[in-house]
Amino acid sequence: MTNRFQLTSNQFTLITALVFLTVFNLPFLRAAYAVADKTENTSFLFLVALPCLLFALLHLLASLWVWPLIAKPITALLFIISCFVVYAQVSYGVVFDYGMIQNIFETDASEATSYLSLSAVLIVTGLVLLSSLWLLKIQISYRPLLREVLAKCMTNAVVLGIAGALTLSCYAEFAATARNNPELKRQLIPFEWVDNTYDYWHDQLSYSAENFVTLDEQPVLERHAGNLARLTIVIVGETARADHFAYNGYQRDTNRFTRSFEPLYFKDMISCGTATAVSVPCIFSDLSRKAFSANEARQRQNLLDLAQDAGVDVTWIDNNSSCKGMCLRQTYERIPTDADPEQCDGDYCFDSILLDRLQTNLKNLDKQDSFIVLHEIGSHGPTYFRRYPDKYREFTPDCPRSDIQNCDQAALINTYDNTILYSDFINSKIIELASRFTQRAVSVLYVSDHGESLGDSGVYLHGLPYSFAPDEQKHVPMWLWTNHHQNELRGCLAQYQASEASSHDNIFYTLMQLLGIHSAVTSPELNMLEHCDSVS
Repeated sequence: MTNRFQLTSNQFTLITALVFLTVFNLPFLRAAYAVADKTENTSFLFLVALPCLLFALLHLLASLWVWPLIAKPITALLFIISCFVVYAQVSYGVVFDYGMIQNIFETDASEATSYLSLSAVLIVTGLVLLSSLWLLKIQISYRPLLREVLAKCMTNAVVLGIAGALTLSCYAEFAATARNNPELKRQLIPFEWVDNTYDYWHDQLSYSAENFVTLDEQPVLERHAGNLARLTIVIVGETARADHFAYNGYQRDTNRFTRSFEPLYFKDMISCGTATAVSVPCIFSDLSRKAFSANEARQRQNLLDLAQDAGVDVTWIDNNSSCKGMCLRQTYERIPTDADPEQCDGDYCFDSILLDRLQTNLKNLDKQDSFIVLHEIGSHGPTYFRRYPDKYREFTPDCPRSDIQNCDQAALINTYDNTILYSDFINSKIIELASRFTQRAVSVLYVSDHGESLGDSGVYLHGLPYSFAPDEQKHVPMWLWTNHHQNELRGCLAQYQASEASSHDNIFYTLMQLLGIHSAVTSPELNMLEHCDSVS
């Protein structure tokens, strides 16, 4: 016991707040000062008041958990999690808003471990030791309960009073900075990630099947004009950004494999979100981007439900993390990561594995209309180099590592482009398999869930809050191929080639018509095929 340092609860709270300020919120302070540097007439008082106010708020927060038995365990837990958060912020530009928290909890082990690298382990371990080791060497002394409460109140009153006085003296600068730079607050640790984690679990625990919303109890499947059974395949791509598609004017021919099929490409498709956990359910939900809530989407009929209820055979085949709650009532096949030693490495499978599963599924088709969703691993980062076989390592040198921020950007782009090229090869094979069904009305729709940052403006990966996410994370590719009336469709859909004329919001209603589903759930202004009679 003599080897331990004695600290009062107030001293411990002050040190804890100081560690959060100087270790974990350094990226926030740097970003805030960078904004201030670009603002005319920023006062010195503002530069002093900002860390003082943050320290006061951190002190107030820490005082809430500094009590006997729980102070050190909670502090250690918050420190350790915050180490991972600050590393992701600094290394990849990740912001831990609600969508990112959802993504974390709904990912799988393979996806999570893709972010590990030697540098990540060393840096995070160093941060954990730096922030937490001192906890083992101290003993906290507490006053009797009433005196402890009074001491906390008095200390917080003094700290908040000083910080408040400084803040009020330059309130206009604080108000302007906060109003003009709302993204800054999303970097505050631990406030942002704790708040969004609470919101996420509150939504999950409040979910109830009793509150399920039925949009249409009796959707009707209309017969195809040519009296053909329909085969509709939707390929959900992963992390493909539109400006790396040759169809979109990219200088590299990243679409050479599907080009011979002449799919109808939508040049200005905008995603619903910047993360899979948002975009995938949004694609299959009737909720628009502005009204979208993943929790609400799980509790209402979606496109797959309406198709199945109308009599369509619905199947979801997944080579990614999951269907994000959209296929809870349909046939679902998650491909094991050890399904085939030639196509899988135990953590991931190449998307070629989807071709095997699709071929098996197509062999078992009956006379019923069929709707198949293929969820690709696509261009999922940061381990882009694990998304394609060596045979498709065309653009070199590539970046065979997960700490992509340490790669030469040209090599990183080479690696990413290899994933786009390989996905295009897989997609061409999907069309090829589907096109063999000449006695069916076949449609293949490809769309990516969101885009990706590749070091643009120092940002990597995806998942930034939508309000200030760059175009690279929101501008996604989409194309449509059919074996019937393709030329008529090209003319009919020409209006959707205008700038930002289409988005994920269009897909739900467009697929409803493509599937031949007549329902009370309708929105003609969002249905891109509304005036395309040849599709019916």
